[in-house]
Amino acid sequence: MTLFDSHAHCDDARYSSEYEGGTDKLIKDCFESGVANIINIGTCLESSKVSIELAHKYDGMYASCGIHPCECKSKNELEAIIDELEILLKDEKAVAIGEIGLDYHWQDVPKDIQILYFERQMALAEKLNMPVIIHDREAHGDCLEIIKRFPRVKGVFHSFSGSPEMATELVKLGWYISFSGTVTFKNARVPKEACRVVPEDRLLIETDSPYLCPTPHRGELNRPSYVFFTCEEIARQRDSDVEHIAEITYQNAKRLFNIN
Repeated sequence: MTLFDSHAHCDDARYSSEYEGGTDKLIKDCFESGVANIINIGTCLESSKVSIELAHKYDGMYASCGIHPCECKSKNELEAIIDELEILLKDEKAVAIGEIGLDYHWQDVPKDIQILYFERQMALAEKLNMPVIIHDREAHGDCLEIIKRFPRVKGVFHSFSGSPEMATELVKLGWYISFSGTVTFKNARVPKEACRVVPEDRLLIETDSPYLCPTPHRGELNRPSYVFFTCEEIARQRDSDVEHIAEITYQNAKRLFNIN
C-alpha cells in the first residue's frame, strides 16, 4: 500500500520537543511506514522557507508556500510579501501555493485583510499556473465566491468541512477535496457524508499533522503515518477497500501537484 499525505506541518515545533528523536526521526519513521509522499505546508514566509528546506532533505517530500489567513500582515506589507513568495515558488520542490484562504473562527485578522491576501495569492497562482491549497474555516460562502472569480486556478480544499452539496459544487468547478482525521471522529456526520459523494478522481487524504489526530489516536500528536486511518475510514464509508482508496488518492495527489 502506498499513501500520500497531501497536507502536513512537519516543521511544527512540537515534533522537535515532543517526538522522540525529533523532526528528522518523525519524517524517517513516516517514510518507513508506508507513506510515499508528503506535502509540507507553508503558512507564512518563514515556514514556507523551512518547508522547502525540508523537502530538499527527503526525496518523497514536497513543499507548498503561502500565507495562511491567520498569518496575514498589513495591507502595506502585501506586495513585498507576494514578491518574496513568488521567488520561493520558483524552487523545484515547491508544488503549490498554500495554505491560503479564510478563517472566520479565530477573528485574529480582520476579514477584509484576509480577503485581500487570499485574492492576491489567487492572482499569483493564476500568473504562475500553480495549484492552490485552500484553508476554509467557517467561511464557505466567501471562499466559494472568491475562487469563482479565478476560474483558471484549481486546487484542493484541505481538511474539508463543508457540506456534501458544497463538495459537489467544487468538483463541478474542477476542484479536489481532501479529508483529514476529522472524518474518523464518531460524531463527524457531515464529513462522512461528504466523502461519499466526491468522485474517485477528485479525492485526497491528509493528516494536517500535528493537528486533528484521527481515531484511534485522538489526543496524541498527529503524524503523517496516521493518514492510513483516514484512508481506512473513507474506504469504509464508500464501501471500498483501503488499498484502492490509497492508490486513487496517491495518483490524484501526484496529478494535482504535477509530481512525476
